[in-house]
Amino acid sequence: MPRFGLSTKIFLGTAAVVTALLIVTLAVSSSSMHESALAAIDRGLGETNARIAEQLQARQATLAGKLSALSENRDAVDVIARDTVGSNALDQAQVLVEATGARWVQIVDSTGIRLARSDQPTAPRDTMSSSPLIAGALEGRTMTGFGVAGDSALIQLVAVPLLRDLNRSRSVVGVIMAAQEVGDSLAKAIGEATGSQVAFYALDKNSAPRLAGTTVLAADRRLLQQEIADRVMKEDSASNRRGADSSKKSSALGVAGQRTDLSLGGQQYVGQGTSLLSTSGAPVGGFLALRSLDAELASFYSLRRTLLLTGALGLVFAFLLSGAITRQIVRPVKALVSATRRAADGDYAAEIPAHGDDEIGTLAEAVRRLLGDLRDKQALVDFLGGGRALSTATVVRSGAANGEDATTLMSGATPAVSGVLEPGQALGARYDIKAMLGAGGMGMVYRAVDRELQEMIAIKTLKPELIAADETALERFKSEIRLARKISHRNVVRTHDLGESRGLYFITMEFVEGTSLKDLIRARGRLPVQVMLPIAKQLCRALEVAHEAGVIHRDIKPHNMVVERDGTLKVMDFGIARLATRAPTQGLTAAGMVIGTPEYMAPEQLLGDELDVRADIYSAGVVLYECLTGRVPFDAPTPIALIARVLEETPVAPHTLHGDIPVAISALVMRAMARDRDARPATAEALHGALEQLG
Repeated sequence: MPRFGLSTKIFLGTAAVVTALLIVTLAVSSSSMHESALAAIDRGLGETNARIAEQLQARQATLAGKLSALSENRDAVDVIARDTVGSNALDQAQVLVEATGARWVQIVDSTGIRLARSDQPTAPRDTMSSSPLIAGALEGRTMTGFGVAGDSALIQLVAVPLLRDLNRSRSVVGVIMAAQEVGDSLAKAIGEATGSQVAFYALDKNSAPRLAGTTVLAADRRLLQQEIADRVMKEDSASNRRGADSSKKSSALGVAGQRTDLSLGGQQYVGQGTSLLSTSGAPVGGFLALRSLDAELASFYSLRRTLLLTGALGLVFAFLLSGAITRQIVRPVKALVSATRRAADGDYAAEIPAHGDDEIGTLAEAVRRLLGDLRDKQALVDFLGGGRALSTATVVRSGAANGEDATTLMSGATPAVSGVLEPGQALGARYDIKAMLGAGGMGMVYRAVDRELQEMIAIKTLKPELIAADETALERFKSEIRLARKISHRNVVRTHDLGESRGLYFITMEFVEGTSLKDLIRARGRLPVQVMLPIAKQLCRALEVAHEAGVIHRDIKPHNMVVERDGTLKVMDFGIARLATRAPTQGLTAAGMVIGTPEYMAPEQLLGDELDVRADIYSAGVVLYECLTGRVPFDAPTPIALIARVLEETPVAPHTLHGDIPVAISALVMRAMARDRDARPATAEALHGALEQLG
């Protein structure tokens, strides 16, 4: 199967759409226009047939009127009545030809014997009484009909009786019969009046049609005669199947035939004809009205040419447009492909060109951010692997390693640690304790094995006094843990469950191996900006998902963050700090009340105000300050003095302490630590966006 390039695919797709629309448009318009053309032709043929019938009847009536005028001339009637040899009758017949414009006139006596015929002076005195036309006239009626002269001439016949007054009554003393030709002149006159092609034909002695008069060009007359012959044959066959219908013989015009299609001179025509009958009702000829289907469809043909031309131009435009679009797409896509290949080889330094606000631009921006994150993460990994080696500890705990408390007691008293578990001991019926990882202000942290799932987890036991301090604390804590369990993100240590065994409450969570951010700062001192940025961005992502889930951490600090060997930062203890929130009735210095780590707490948290996500933003700012400077913004010999400094003083900006820190980054950190919460970035997402703009 051939492989097409993007330009070809776009062109083929566009061409297919244009072609399909063109075909559908042509098909629909062709069908509609064809139906409209046939309807117009039907109307035109009906009008033409009616006009021919009117013309033929009018000619008959005119001729009959002129002949009747002679029959009222007593002198002429007497001359004809007394003529026994036909000489006077021949004179009268020739006079009538000139007076009526007839082709010929013949006069018959009262017994049906022909006295004279204008075009045949020596015509024999044959009897004509057997002719229905003459017989009817001898009975005193004006008779009309059609006939054939010389096998090819179609004529109209009119016979009027010659009446003479005898013994107070009128008697028929003879008949005047006249014939007028139906030929080209009549066809031309009707054709000009109706806009149709007209053909008259006569049936010869073998019932074969012969053209008598037509508007059709001479070159097409033989073909037209053959078409008429085929039509006559079909009509005769249909008539024989139906049987004779005597009701049709009272009129000189037969019944209109079916519509027929034929081709003349390279054009398509639609025709409809009517047979012409003799006085006896036998068909002797007929006429056929034709209208050009091509002429009726001329406007459609013009429209079709326009559509085809437009379609061709559309395809050319589609070809050019596809090339232009492809160039706009392929160039940045090739750059992105090259960048991803370089990234797969460990090179994250590729430059991604800007590409507007379209989908390609969005993709380019995503790849640019990805490469930036990979560069930052690689810098962090390189930093972790260089210099003094750091011992890897499992840091899923609320506090620093080596047993240091992560929180401070406001009274300064050291509580007794209860519920200590030993390695090899079972917690409940499911967990086997393997080792104690550390102790914090809220309890102990252990590495354990989940018997049911056969996987390593971390367990944090909670001091009973935390639960007993407030009768609503447990319910608040359970609610917070339910929310924390919904947080699933690579930068968050996953909380599994809250359990209880013999009065000891504990939390199970994801087991993480790595170095706490606090230990990293202690071991390496202040962190370079390129190392701080990936830590800051990952911290923001963790806060973003937690805040979206409705969880405020309340105890963001380096002790609660683990940096894994691959540079991934994980934030732990989401939902746990809720247990340390004091009741509204307790003062700031309630004896033995754990309230968190004042160095990292927002002013509103220290004052006991209602908290929102901006409290975590403040704590994140303090963490970044410590990463950049190697120290917290404020320190003091006592918790009370420390709180006073946080509430009243403004820390020294990082770039003032260390000139290599960019002013923009220093300003962002100071903004995150603003005492007025409204001056801080409103969300972790906003802080993340500001960090991305800086590097």
